Amino acid sequence: MVGLEVQQTGKQTKINRMVGVIIFVVAATALLSWSWVRGIDYMKENHPDYKGEDFLDWGDDDVTKMAGRDGWDDNTVHTEGEIG
Repeated sequence: MVGLEVQQTGKQTKINRMVGVIIFVVAATALLSWSWVRGIDYMKENHPDYKGEDFLDWGDDDVTKMAGRDGWDDNTVHTEGEIG
């Protein structure tokens, strides 16, 4: 019977840990959501004309956006022969 009691105690410990993790995740999500809503409300009250267009840079630009090494020096593409 001693082995059965140890097994039951082990299951109870796992359940307690799982409940603790679930409570932590729910609390963290609630805190994040509350902070996000407060930020949205702050922006609405203090900056009602802000549309967020500069945040994602959706405007029409003259410069072509490039990623990686090819985007250095104002979009001048360098080849191996030119570097050195």
